[in-house]
Amino acid sequence: MRSACTILALVVIGCLLPQLANAERTVVLITSDLCPVREISQLDIRKAYLSVAVNIDGHTIRPFRLGGDELLNQVFYQSIVGMSRKSYDRRALSMALKYGTPRPAVFDDIDSAVDAVRRLECSVLYLWKEDADSLDGVRIIKLLWQGE
Repeated sequence: MRSACTILALVVIGCLLPQLANAERTVVLITSDLCPVREISQLDIRKAYLSVAVNIDGHTIRPFRLGGDELLNQVFYQSIVGMSRKSYDRRALSMALKYGTPRPAVFDDIDSAVDAVRRLECSVLYLWKEDADSLDGVRIIKLLWQGE
C-alpha cells in the first residue's frame, strides 16, 4: 500500500513539473543593438504582426516569428495578437491581398531568426527570455508575457 502511494505521488509530481516550469517562463521582444528605437507599445507590436506598417521615429518596424515552438506560438496568438491562429492567418492573408503588405517572415530555428534581426535594422522577434539572455548583438525592448 505504501509503495502504491509513493508511485501515485511521483506520477502527480511528474505531471505537474512541466506546468511549473512553464509558469516561470517569460516571452520578450528583441531587436538589433543598432536599432535606435528604445520603446514600442503593445498596440504597435500587435499592428506590426498584423501587417500594418509601423514607424517609430522614422524607423520601420519589421516583425519576425518563430514557428517551431508550440507553446511560444500559443503565447503569440493569445497574448501578442489576441486572436486565434485561424483568425490571424485570415487577417494576414487579407492584408497581403488588399494592401500588398508582406506577412511576417517565419523562421523554424532561433539562429536564423536572430541572424535576420541582426541584419535588418529595427526588425523585432519574440522569444523566450532565457534564449534572449544568451544572445549577442540584440537587446530586449519589451516584456510581452510572463507565465502565471
